[in-house]
Amino acid sequence: MSSVDPTQLSSTAFLQLMVAQMQYQDPLQPQDNSQFLAQLAQMSELETLTELTQTMSSLQQLTQLSDERQLLGTTVSVTASDGSTVTGTVSSIRMDQNGDPQLIVNGQGYPLSALTEME
Repeated sequence: MSSVDPTQLSSTAFLQLMVAQMQYQDPLQPQDNSQFLAQLAQMSELETLTELTQTMSSLQQLTQLSDERQLLGTTVSVTASDGSTVTGTVSSIRMDQNGDPQLIVNGQGYPLSALTEME
């Protein structure tokens, strides 16, 4: 049996579960409607918070990219993967496969975390 990540549950799936719960409830002891409304309100709240989190994340990425743009044309020193120090001018900035920024110095990409000095 696989586990379901609750953050991946869509509102459609939630409504389907709620309808199934209503269908199979004991007719002699029906659940209170307020419980269903409370669950629906919680789902709506969760969707709103998820959208807000995604918006904030996008805004943070845009702000970071704006800050990194200021490095263009700047002479920097970065630490290469072999531990050596490379000095050169930042010619561009690109995103790697993970969406992390890389500084292009002397035609080679270096993660922003490799930056050790700016002149």
